[in-house]
Amino acid sequence: MSQPPSFRPRTFRRRCPALALVTAVGAGTLSACAGVAAPAPVADPVKVALGAAGGTRTVQAGDKLKVTAEGGVLTAVTVTDPRGRRLPGGFGADGTFWTSSAEIAPATKYSVVARTKSDRGGVGAAKESLTTAQPARLNTLVLDPGTQDAVVAVDRLLTLTFDHPVTDRAEVERQLRVTTVDRTTGSWDWTKDRNGKDQVTWRPAQRWKPGTEVRLRAELDGVDSGGGRYFSGDYDLNFTISRSCTDSDLGRVCGKVHVGDPTGITQSSVRGKDEHTTGIGDWHDRRSPWRRNSALA
Repeated sequence: MSQPPSFRPRTFRRRCPALALVTAVGAGTLSACAGVAAPAPVADPVKVALGAAGGTRTVQAGDKLKVTAEGGVLTAVTVTDPRGRRLPGGFGADGTFWTSSAEIAPATKYSVVARTKSDRGGVGAAKESLTTAQPARLNTLVLDPGTQDAVVAVDRLLTLTFDHPVTDRAEVERQLRVTTVDRTTGSWDWTKDRNGKDQVTWRPAQRWKPGTEVRLRAELDGVDSGGGRYFSGDYDLNFTISRSCTDSDLGRVCGKVHVGDPTGITQSSVRGKDEHTTGIGDWHDRRSPWRRNSALA
């Protein structure tokens, strides 16, 4: 006789439907099956604003830039100009603002990247930019020697003469850099020229050595020379020190120098400063490291 089939009781598990990700608003929560956590609420992003350190929202040349955060703190701030130079600055005690330690330049677009952390722990980043207006007043200068790649007498000094007074001499001097192949040392000396204009001269610690190649790099673009009068460009000058010849040497060969093998002789033909004549071509050595590398040490 056949036995009736035996049945085992089956345990049924409750299946939980998939939940779509939903952004929580306010203090609401999501209902879900046991063991399934609701997504954490998303905090409001931190609001970043730019302004002047003096409190105005309009930022002008000569102001110090202020970056502020609302709803959180700033964790990093980077401000750069079109050439990639960073504007230095620091944070306030509570981290809600950052202020530049240097004034911003005229006619310059600054890019600002501010990294933030919200009051609820969320992190983020904001990108802003601002462009300052052209300056109302400019300062310009005249370089001596005044010719690029000139060969000048051994007693010639490097001089910058300004068209308008320079009251912030320290700031201007910080932007001036003189380099030479033989690492000649020297210092800047401020005086007035015969017309009463401000003038700064770089004086080598010892007399120039013949053949010294000199480079001036003056990164003055956007620098305030004082009283809100700005420079609108950078200046570069290269020149070489030769031996000088007095007027009595005009009738004979001058500038006999060793530039290799054999000795090269050049004829004097151009009158230089202080009634001296410079031998054209003196120390024009094609093996010069500056000529060879197209750069200065």
